[in-house]
Amino acid sequence: MSVLDKRTIVDGAITDDKMYNAEGKELKPIAPKNQKELRQIEELMEKYPNIDYLMALLLVQATPEELEELTNNPIKKQLDSSTIIKQDFYPEEKINLENLIIN
Repeated sequence: MSVLDKRTIVDGAITDDKMYNAEGKELKPIAPKNQKELRQIEELMEKYPNIDYLMALLLVQATPEELEELTNNPIKKQLDSSTIIKQDFYPEEKINLENLIIN
């Protein structure tokens, strides 16, 4: 689980959102190792508009064994669901309640 550090914004202060893991260690951003990888990522995103930056980065940086594993054993897509714990909750009629769990 990662936690986004939201600090108070003060005029003139440099803002820097940081991510931390469960142990409290700061997580570093994922970035291409060099310009060649960056160019490959841009080409993949241009050629396949359905993939985002992180997907393209994964494809560029993955080893052949990792790509084989992803191809042969894809992760099954799970429906997104939300859990709302609140009493006296009355949703508006326009909300899609298909994947909503109310406790």
